[in-house]
Amino acid sequence: MTNPKSQSESEDEDCDAFSSGCKLCSRNCELGKVLLASGLQMASVALPETFVVALLRAEIWQHQMSSYMAYAAIGINSVAVIFGGPFGRFSDIVDRRLAAAVFAIGTFAPTWSLLIFGHTTSKALWISTIVKVLGSYGLTSNVMLALINDVTHPKDREEAVGLYFAANNLMSLTMTGIPVLLVLILRVIPNNPIIFLVVQVVLSTLCLLLLCSVRWKRKEPNEEVDVDDSDSEDVPSSTSARLCAIVEPSVEDPAPKKSCCSWIGHYAKQTARQFILPIRLAFGNRRLRRLWCAGFMLMFSGQLVMDIGGQYFNQSMDLIPYGTKNELTTVAVLTMIPGQLLAIPGNLVTGYLSKRGGPLYLLRRLVPIASMLVTLGAFMAEVKQFWFIALTVIFLNYASLPNVPLMRLVAGLAPPGRVGESLTAIGIAAQLASLIGNAAVVFINHKLMQTDMANPLWIYYPMCGTLTLMAILPIQGTPYGGWGAASGLREDQMVAIVYAHVAQQRWRKLVARCKAARAAS
Repeated sequence: MTNPKSQSESEDEDCDAFSSGCKLCSRNCELGKVLLASGLQMASVALPETFVVALLRAEIWQHQMSSYMAYAAIGINSVAVIFGGPFGRFSDIVDRRLAAAVFAIGTFAPTWSLLIFGHTTSKALWISTIVKVLGSYGLTSNVMLALINDVTHPKDREEAVGLYFAANNLMSLTMTGIPVLLVLILRVIPNNPIIFLVVQVVLSTLCLLLLCSVRWKRKEPNEEVDVDDSDSEDVPSSTSARLCAIVEPSVEDPAPKKSCCSWIGHYAKQTARQFILPIRLAFGNRRLRRLWCAGFMLMFSGQLVMDIGGQYFNQSMDLIPYGTKNELTTVAVLTMIPGQLLAIPGNLVTGYLSKRGGPLYLLRRLVPIASMLVTLGAFMAEVKQFWFIALTVIFLNYASLPNVPLMRLVAGLAPPGRVGESLTAIGIAAQLASLIGNAAVVFINHKLMQTDMANPLWIYYPMCGTLTLMAILPIQGTPYGGWGAASGLREDQMVAIVYAHVAQQRWRKLVARCKAARAAS
């Protein structure tokens, strides 16, 4: 008799990436719910940002718009980095659906404030900006990706990560492309900000309802022990004490009550400790440390070219300061829609290939390709055609595809019970890259614009291409203990099995020793 599970796996191997993704969603309805909720969250943020907030900034801030947006970006990066650790730990401790809903509400709140305080005044814009800065506490957490990891079978997680990025691009494209068609091209719907704000409320409500409907059984804390035996020679004494407490709870007298000052100091210390836990986790683990460094270099180079993209394209087409409104709108549309459209099949195929060949194998081959794609953007300074803007944007979107196997590796190599915290560490790397990238652009642009070159911003592309290529260095070679089973490499899977067997024997001896110590006392 044929095993149904093996039969479904063999059928997935015979179909293409799109069909395989559809079959995965059809047999895992909870994954489909999370993907749709994540896409609605992205679309609910992109829709009012494009058609309401961007125009409000141009009308009110005018020539100070770039400076104010830079200050807001620094505030967002700072809040995201400071609160990334506590929120990542929060998502590991509580129900992951609750953490995802709290994160989504923080991203929805800026638009909600425009409905409350108005959408035409300077006061409303500043309130929305401040709320956006304060609501960025969960940007580093990747909590939606952690929830996808929770509801997906381990063998399907590589493909699920690709579906995650594809779904986000599809929903963002849909919520941007359809209004562009109906409002700006066909003009069948008036360009009324209230319409977009109300639609955002409806989409955000659907997102929260979908998150509430996800069925997910959380594992008990005692089912997992937070130790990575491949990264440590001996079991720490603190872990031994925790295990003894799990084996037989202590019946000693309760500790004396603390004073109010001691209580406040204790919890202040615990809160401060949560800030550095994700970074300490990333740099204390041989594998995660390498992935953190690779992710930082990939995201830093991507942030630089994204920051200067709009100005670079407009200068290449000689639209500053004499471009017409239609020409500027064309550049804005070309920098958004083609990349989002073609990123959908790119993410699907990347997730499919990651499942077939292993995420580490794919990541090592995508990084050089991404470096070449970023470097090609420098030719825009010579080509100076609208079609090449779309081509450059597609190149840059495909240069971000290494994030698919990278995030899958981080989730797969995370210590038990700390998936959210590990993904938060990579999110902190992204926010640090954004923070440093914004500061670097301000400093470098000031120097470049003082030169005699007509369009000196092309220098960013070969420079960022070289930085992207350097991301291959941390993921080359093999750390002590191998990359683990999540890498997809057979030799690492064998090493992981051996280490798991050794760890099992070690824990059995430790449990027996703790029980004997309890019995003797």
